[in-house]
Amino acid sequence: MIEDINWNKMWMESMKNASWRKRRGDNTEFWNKRARRYNESLKDNERPGKSISKLDIDPSHTVLDIGAGPGTLTIPLAKKVKHVTVVEPSSGMLTCLRENAINEGLNNITCINKKWEDAVPGEDLGEYDVVIASYSLAMLDIKKALLKMHKVARHSVCLFTFVGDNMWDYTELWPVLYNETYKSGPDYIYIYNILYQIGIMADVEISITEHKQRFSNIDEAVDQWKENLNISTPEAEEIIRSYLSANLIREDGSLWSKINMKVASICWRKENEIK
Repeated sequence: MIEDINWNKMWMESMKNASWRKRRGDNTEFWNKRARRYNESLKDNERPGKSISKLDIDPSHTVLDIGAGPGTLTIPLAKKVKHVTVVEPSSGMLTCLRENAINEGLNNITCINKKWEDAVPGEDLGEYDVVIASYSLAMLDIKKALLKMHKVARHSVCLFTFVGDNMWDYTELWPVLYNETYKSGPDYIYIYNILYQIGIMADVEISITEHKQRFSNIDEAVDQWKENLNISTPEAEEIIRSYLSANLIREDGSLWSKINMKVASICWRKENEIK
């Protein structure tokens, strides 16, 4: 019976065993280093538009964006709604977000430089018409995190996350570099089942989207993947270079990584909770 399974405990165990968590250490510092490069990579990404199309928003709404990065969804949302509040632990990401907001002439964004676990309702957080978290669900106690999202939402919550073990080049490079299978961590089904157990009936939509990233040259691609994989030995660089040379696509004078990935949107309205 699903009620007899401790999905939150299983989430914690899967998160603790995730390969990226073991190798990166402080994930906030990792994203601080990657912020600029990640911000640039989003210019060719179609995912933000598809995600926003699934949100139930109108111009009068306030939105809370958890783990907003450089403003992947924040910036386009701020053009559509009254106000967007951001909770983002990486100061590097927030620097990029603020610069992006200035470039777009936006002044309706508030930034909170904290982990979601540390943001306190009634102190840091108010209430928001719509609460979102897009590919940022790295909290160990996901049940507690979800309950807090539900608490501060007036109307709805929408989460975007991965389906299955589709971590692209990691699954190919990791075993060669570290002599172990890459473990990506828990996917959407844990979240859906935890929500069910706490009395929230969520709608789930699974789709396939293309993740694209452009590189000026092979050296740029190699440098990014050395950073992604937290490895810098000459032997590792040669393995990464050989793999990318064989798999990147040359198009329009640039090198491209183009990968189809399966993703899930998990959304619910406050009135759909079990009483």
